[in-house]
Amino acid sequence: MKKRILVIASIAVLVVAATVFALAQGHRGMGGGPEDMIEHISQALSLTDAQKEQVKAAFEAQRPIEEQRHAKLDEIRKQIDAATANGQFDEAVVRPLANQQAQLQADQMIDHLRIHSKLYSLLTPEQKAKADVLMKEHGGPGHGPGGHGHHGPPPAPGF
Repeated sequence: MKKRILVIASIAVLVVAATVFALAQGHRGMGGGPEDMIEHISQALSLTDAQKEQVKAAFEAQRPIEEQRHAKLDEIRKQIDAATANGQFDEAVVRPLANQQAQLQADQMIDHLRIHSKLYSLLTPEQKAKADVLMKEHGGPGHGPGGHGHHGPPPAPGF
């Protein structure tokens, strides 16, 4: 049961991250940084300057947390690679690393959903309606895996 929850949480993290990134990039590809994402969201939802500044502040506040988490995830991946190199496998070594990775991914999902909620609360009813349509098109929060968003690794630090 724990394994199934971890797998579902991992998939959910990818879906949430892909959704945030898909909203930022549309179908233009995976390039650009937070400024490009903010600009895309601003245009797609007709954000006011004040809203745009609040979105930027939310992403900037999250940036150091994401950078630290990505560094930890990279280190865990290196440790797992080392522990399983040349076909070796010691579950007593790999399991704690996998659990650490799953916890970091769950934390990432929570943070992404928290930011999504915060940003959604900044929107007018008309903007929320537009955002709902965009999220549905991209398989966003509340629509589960199998949506039409981009699937892949989490976005770069700063989203």
